[in-house]
Order: sequence, then C-alpha cells, then structure tokens
Amino acid sequence: MLQSWREVLPGDHYTVRADGLLHYYDQKIMTQLYQPLVGIESTSLYFTLWQETEHGQSGQAATHHHLMGMMNLSLDRILKARKKLEAVGLLRTLKKKDSDPVFFMYLLVPPLTPNQFFNDGLLNVFLYHQVGSRDYNRLSKRFLEKPLDAENFEDLSAAFDEVFESIPASEFSRDLEGRGRWEDHAHPQKLRFQNHFDFSQLKSYLSDAIISEDALTDKVRGAIEKLACVYQTDPFDMSRAVESASLHTGTVDIEMLRKEVRDYYRLEHGPNEMPALYERTQPAEASEMAGKVPQNEEEQLISWYETNSPYQLLEELGHGSKPAAPDLRLVENLMFDTKLNPGVINVLIDYISKVNDNNLNKSFVEKVAAQWSRENVRTVREAMSVARDEKKKYTQQKQRAGTKEAAGRKKQGRVRSEVVPEWMKEQNRADGKHQTGVTEEEAKKRAKWLEDYLNSI
Repeated sequence: MLQSWREVLPGDHYTVRADGLLHYYDQKIMTQLYQPLVGIESTSLYFTLWQETEHGQSGQAATHHHLMGMMNLSLDRILKARKKLEAVGLLRTLKKKDSDPVFFMYLLVPPLTPNQFFNDGLLNVFLYHQVGSRDYNRLSKRFLEKPLDAENFEDLSAAFDEVFESIPASEFSRDLEGRGRWEDHAHPQKLRFQNHFDFSQLKSYLSDAIISEDALTDKVRGAIEKLACVYQTDPFDMSRAVESASLHTGTVDIEMLRKEVRDYYRLEHGPNEMPALYERTQPAEASEMAGKVPQNEEEQLISWYETNSPYQLLEELGHGSKPAAPDLRLVENLMFDTKLNPGVINVLIDYISKVNDNNLNKSFVEKVAAQWSRENVRTVREAMSVARDEKKKYTQQKQRAGTKEAAGRKKQGRVRSEVVPEWMKEQNRADGKHQTGVTEEEAKKRAKWLEDYLNSI
C-alpha cells in the first residue's frame, strides 16, 4: 500500500496556478499524446486542476479532501497520478516552508507542442511502443502540419516600415521586460532524471581527433541524457554513437545520433523491437521501507528489492556483467503482461534463479508470474512470503517424488527376482556341465531361449 500520509494528508491545503498559457488545443494533445503514457487518472487530475485555475491566476485554496471528492479517488491514487504528471513535465509541486497547515502549490505546465513532442526523443519513443506503429503514424499525420507549398505563389505582404513609423522613446512607457505567457508556452519544463548520465566517463571514451569537448552543447547533452534513459545505453556505447554522428563535421548531428543509438538497440534486441516505458523501481504506493531505516536482515533485503530495478538485479546475478537481451525482454514482458511491480519481479527473478540453477526459463518464469498476478501480489514482503511457500511446496514435492522413485525401483527389483525361473538357479550350480538326461540339441535350444529372455528383460 502507498503510504501517502508521509507526503500529503487529506487536510493539507493546496492552490493551483498555470505555469504558462493553457489553450483549448492542449486538451487534444493531452488525451491523444500524453494519456497513453500516464493513464486516465493522471489525465483526469490534470484537467481537474486546470478547471481550478483562472487564466493563470491563483484560485481559492482547497484541501486535498475536496480533491478526493471531486475525482472520487483515494489519496493514494491521486498521489500516484500526480507523480506521473511530474515525471513527464506537466506538473510542478511546491511546498510552503514552515506552514501550518501544510500548503502546496501546483503549477500546471502546458504540454509540448506537437512538433516538440514528436521530436522529443523520449516521449515519442514510448508513445510508439504504447500505441503501435499504425496509430503512431496516424497521430503524427494528424498533429504535424505539412510544409506549405508556396512555389506558385507571390509574396505580397507589406513590410514593417511600410505601415508603421518610429515612436519617440518619451512616448513609449510600457515595461518590456519579463517573459510573457505565450513565450512560456514555447519553453516547456525540462524533464529531470534521477540517475544522471556520466558525462565525465563519456568524455574519457571520446577521441579528441574526432570530436572536441565544446561539441557537447547543452542541447546535445539533453539529447544524450534522453537517449541513454530510453535505450539504456552506457557511456562506452554512447561514445561510439556520438563519434559516428559527428564524423567529418566535428559537431554532433542529433538526428544522426538518434539513428545510431536506435540502430544499435535494434541490433541487440531485434529489428522490430522498441523500448517500453515502465517504472524502474518499486512504486511508492507499494513500498514498505520508504523513509525507514532497516532494523534486521529481512528489512534490508526488502529495501534492496524496492530501491533497485530488475535491470540492476540481473546485473547482480551476472556478477556485474550487462544483462542478456532475452532476459531484459522477459522482464519487460512481465511488467506489461502481468502488471507486477518491479520489486515483486525482483523477488520472482531472484527466487527462480535460486531454485532453477540460475536458469531463467521463459515458460517457467511466466507461469509463476501469472500465478502471482492472479494472487494479486503487490508488495515485496508479500512476494517473499509467497516465494517461501512455493519453495516449501517445491521441496516437499521433490522429496515425495524421490520416495516414490525409490519405492518403484525396489518393487521393480522384487518383481524381477520373482520371475526368475528355477532352472536358472540350477544353471548357476551346474558348474558349466549339462544336467543328466538333457541332450546337446535341447541344451542349445535352452541356451538360445535364455539369451532371448535376457535380451527381452
């Protein structure tokens, strides 16, 4: 369960401001481009907060209990929806210091324009994976304007100085300083990443003969950070892509950089594979140890499972080596097909690795994952409890199977000893001699029969 009371309470007050100009066209962008990424509850929260703004002016303060009633959602689900909006750059949450009662200010950020979204390099990639190539192409055609074909037209537009004349400075008293709201709309909030890309390591891999440090501008760094997040590219592989994208020019072509990283990813994972968007660590609503200090070994293990991603667990199991592509695809499919939380998947992978001799058999993993999904295992502690029960059952079944097999062998041994003919015992006592009254021809027949009999058993 999400312990939302650690961050916000129903009685805490809040107010909403628009951090830029919100336009009715943004509603289409929200529902068709952002909703597939953040979900219906996050989109609903955005629109609900939007209604509480007055053209960018602060509205009346309200409590979160009011918001719970308006959306008919628990505070846990509202907090989860809020964090998703924050993650994609649609909301900024500010908390007033030393305020009693606690006071929040929610700043609604306008969504990216269609051109910005489809050239973002991060959000558009995840949209492609979420909706598929057909719907993605349909959306891009709907939102992206085609360049105007003005080849057969003559430009008759008037020049500025044809219409206006200069105004004396003494007659112009307006304050021109400061950014307007329309300009705010054109400069959306920059996405933040908790795990920053190691640019110092990237520079150590780059060749000075191909690219200089000055070529890593802020725009290029932003693109590298997004690409590294989307495609899980390490500094070494990124350095090869950067050098390829700057070959012969000395400047990094961002479009070429995207192509290089994307091609490398497809080479590793398959020609039709695209990365998926998923919460990399255990979500807050299912975390038990958030903000707590582990008191024993079990709590330390729970904390590790909650704060590390399945990717990091696979690295641990591989003693620091990069996880294999089939294992990564398996984990990604588990997240989308079974909807298990990353912390639960950590326990699942670790458990199966131990009981199955470090072999992550796809069908076995998916079978156990489907069972855990049906049992609605959501937290790490629940997953550990189920894993213990499964291990106990597995051990008992193995013991029973071993007992049955031993009993079967014993029974089979008794049956074979019972059907041995009496004359075979006499044969062993004959010391190689024929019995009295047995002709040589009959002895040959019996020897042939004995050979056939022994072959048959």
